[in-house]
Amino acid sequence: MDELTQLIKKNIKLKFSSTRRFSEELGIPQTTIVSAIKNGVSGTAFATVCKMCNALDIKLINGIYPVVVSDTTKNLIERLSKLDEKGIHTVSTVLEMEYIRCRAEAEAIAIAEKNARIEVAKNNPVISSAQIPSKTEVSDILKAISD
Repeated sequence: MDELTQLIKKNIKLKFSSTRRFSEELGIPQTTIVSAIKNGVSGTAFATVCKMCNALDIKLINGIYPVVVSDTTKNLIERLSKLDEKGIHTVSTVLEMEYIRCRAEAEAIAIAEKNARIEVAKNNPVISSAQIPSKTEVSDILKAISD
């Protein structure tokens, strides 16, 4: 899944909690949104993708890199623009270290989930690894039960 599609999917869950609420808010058919998330936004009409991004405060930097421009992001950019060269270097170094840490944690989680699916599939051939819910799906199920 491409980066923009992942960001859209993540922010729909964060801001609207469901594709149904998001589709109602934007007046876009839910099937269109689900299809865009499942298959990637590259096959979705440009106007629809723009409408989705605007509702989620997602902007494309240089037309390529999707970024959520929240108040926090705006505040960081404003402060960064006022730093001198040494300050920018310091912030860049800390940012790079945090990026590496977060990517390593995300990769470790992905590997653990994959290994768990493989292990379950080995021990229970009746269930295919595709049928095992992901961490996100389990969280959604638990949230729906508690609501």
